[in-house]
Amino acid sequence: MKHPLLPERPLCLSPTLAATLGLEEAVLLTALSDMLPFLPVESHPGRDWYSVEAEQLQQLLPFWQPADIQRVATSLRNHGALLLGSAPYGSSGLLKFALPGEHRAPETAPSAPAAPPAQPHRSANTIAPNWQPDQETQARIAQLGVPEHFVREQLPEFVTYWRERGESRHSFGALFLKQVKSKWEAYRATAQRKQPLQEGWYPGEDTLRKLADEGVPSTFVQRGLQRFLDYHRSSGKQSISWDLEFNDWIMEDWEKQDTPFIEKRKPTAMTRDWQPSEHTWEQLRRLAINPSFAAELLPEFIYKWLERGGHSARWGELFIEYAREEWAYYCQGIEKNPVAKPISRHWQPSGDCLSHLVNQCEIDRDFALSLVPEFIIYWRGQNAARKSWDAVFVRHARYQWAERNKLAIGQSNGKQQHTNTDNQRTRDRSVIDIVTDTNW
Repeated sequence: MKHPLLPERPLCLSPTLAATLGLEEAVLLTALSDMLPFLPVESHPGRDWYSVEAEQLQQLLPFWQPADIQRVATSLRNHGALLLGSAPYGSSGLLKFALPGEHRAPETAPSAPAAPPAQPHRSANTIAPNWQPDQETQARIAQLGVPEHFVREQLPEFVTYWRERGESRHSFGALFLKQVKSKWEAYRATAQRKQPLQEGWYPGEDTLRKLADEGVPSTFVQRGLQRFLDYHRSSGKQSISWDLEFNDWIMEDWEKQDTPFIEKRKPTAMTRDWQPSEHTWEQLRRLAINPSFAAELLPEFIYKWLERGGHSARWGELFIEYAREEWAYYCQGIEKNPVAKPISRHWQPSGDCLSHLVNQCEIDRDFALSLVPEFIIYWRGQNAARKSWDAVFVRHARYQWAERNKLAIGQSNGKQQHTNTDNQRTRDRSVIDIVTDTNW
């Protein structure tokens, strides 16, 4: 007997497939597999490519919008479960795909004994959207002891990066091998620095003194210490700095306490002359964030919170989190561009750079774009090379935005700089000094 709510044949999903790839991914992959016998096929050397129109997919999957199908198809590609060979589905209305395991040997007609094979001439090409490392590259990566899942995680970023650059290469395998090796060595170096909580561990004198400077009673610290030890010994967590972990643990507990008989920090409004405490600068140094870089963030941070209004008792913690995000963005730009290059005549900040300026730095988009022509003229005149022009432009835009809003520029390594009247510039360093500073 057929259920009245099942007018068409249902999709049958594999529970194992759904648990491995995700429910949405299993639905799309199952639907495409069911459609294979009815789809047009293009035979290329070693692989068959199938094409499915948007109307066909919408009839089979009416509960999804085109953007959903594109998102899930991209996820399948990132999992290595599907190869994509068309423009984005949302704009083209066509999904062209191949199955990764379906690899045919090219057909050859019987002929006379062939001459010794000549070395094929490989022309330079841009990277394909569904690029995968060849067997030789995979074998060389395996010799380095890199796990397969780690290699797969690097693929989407690698392909996206080279497609955005649009540069041609004879072989992307060597470049991918170099990136995977670099990422794996960095990952292992970080992992090796992390240590479990040792038996008999006790916070250092500097940590205890900083907590005392924050007004936390020693009795409160001792009570928190035992809970900290019990929790982290049972959790198996590893950390680079257990002192920093302990400081954050105690400060979080302290701020949650409701003890009216102990004077505690009260929420205050952001002021134009706000400065981070020495404890805040020390935490930034522990996080390996350059103090000069953090000091340059102060004007923008102050202006943002003056505009938002509101009160907080944790301005130092908010500034640390903000500095961490900005420092990560800067370092990411350097990692993506290992070779320094001069700025091009038609350079423009990337979409990611503009998004960072607007959403993270809260700088007006039109204002940022208005800085580009002068920025290019200056740096072409200098004939200097930089690894990430996006990172240099972000620093320049931050400085100009702060100048526009006439904010005090902050500190250098935690010490307040000399300031003039409101109508005068308050920074001792020029914008040229800032953006050309490569000491860090």
